[in-house]
Amino acid sequence: MKPRVIWLDDDIHAVKLRPTVAKFRNSFDIIECENIDEFRDKSQRFEWDAAILDVLNADESPEDVIASITIVGKDKLWFVFSGQDSITQQDNFVKKLLSKKEYIRSYVSHPIYEKSTHNDQLIEDINNAVKNQRMWQVENQYEEVLKIADTLLDDKDCKKHLLDILSATSGVTTIDSHLYYNKIRVILEWMFRAARKQGLLHDKCFDARDHINLTDASLYMAGKATLHSGVICKQAHFPVMLADNVKFILEVTGGASHTTEVDERDVPNLTAYWASIKTPYLLYSLAFMLCDVLIWFNDYVAAHPDVIANKALGRFLILKGPVCQDAKNNYYVGDCLIPWGKMKYCKPGDFIEVTDVEETDPKFNLPYPLTAKRFK
Repeated sequence: MKPRVIWLDDDIHAVKLRPTVAKFRNSFDIIECENIDEFRDKSQRFEWDAAILDVLNADESPEDVIASITIVGKDKLWFVFSGQDSITQQDNFVKKLLSKKEYIRSYVSHPIYEKSTHNDQLIEDINNAVKNQRMWQVENQYEEVLKIADTLLDDKDCKKHLLDILSATSGVTTIDSHLYYNKIRVILEWMFRAARKQGLLHDKCFDARDHINLTDASLYMAGKATLHSGVICKQAHFPVMLADNVKFILEVTGGASHTTEVDERDVPNLTAYWASIKTPYLLYSLAFMLCDVLIWFNDYVAAHPDVIANKALGRFLILKGPVCQDAKNNYYVGDCLIPWGKMKYCKPGDFIEVTDVEETDPKFNLPYPLTAKRFK
């Protein structure tokens, strides 16, 4: 991962500076700023690791430029880079300003780096200073999954929340781990929304208000019958272990969520868990599981780009029809097993509509993915 450098210079687009900018681009991702207003704006809108400042800008005094970096980039790295002999080669008011206690920086070789003379030294110093920053090290270590969260998911907070947790696992920052269980769940929700765009998740897993049923979403992508949406995917997208991990994430984080309806009987009680276990390690475990899910999803989308073909894998479950009996004397209607105890309410040949279902126990090895709980 290249360090991200925001560069303020009123000559940034001038012909005379092009070779220098090109040289720096080999080492950094550059955010160009021609004036202080542009710098203030972009410093808020973009992520960056260090700033290069030409303090002799026509629109601002050196004092205001330096004051700006300490405001918009508090605790960030910054370097002064100039081609003006008046401040690089003799004592002057800018050097005196930079010698003040609040502006002294241990990571610089020169208070003011001279263009052309100090180009290589500045590149080296920026690289060393950025790569010694622990937050940058975390971002670099988890670059792949953070990039997926940033580009594939439509909520830009997803990357921030994931980085918060990963930084905490590395001891770089501290977080209130209780607040982040729901954020894990929300990141997973946005992944499912991305899956819908790719045709990998059925529209029926969403209601009329575009609320997602996360349990059904996970079942659908695991190739299992959904419990509420009435659809099934003819091909499992999730590998078995990944499907189990997604189910576990949803079970644990369900109690912390306010985005979907959760049956409290089906999820662990996080409040009780926190009462006896004070560590954040469960959250960290979920975050690493989620990282695997996101990396798998990115690769899977790339391998299955045909949205129409993906959608064609979905089918509606048959939940109504005549009660039938198979060769093993099991009663069923469409995709639903009718338990023997329910047969006192109907008989073979009766037309029924199943209104509530549960997963059929896989140990029975039956071709009916659902078992009827209620019907009419």
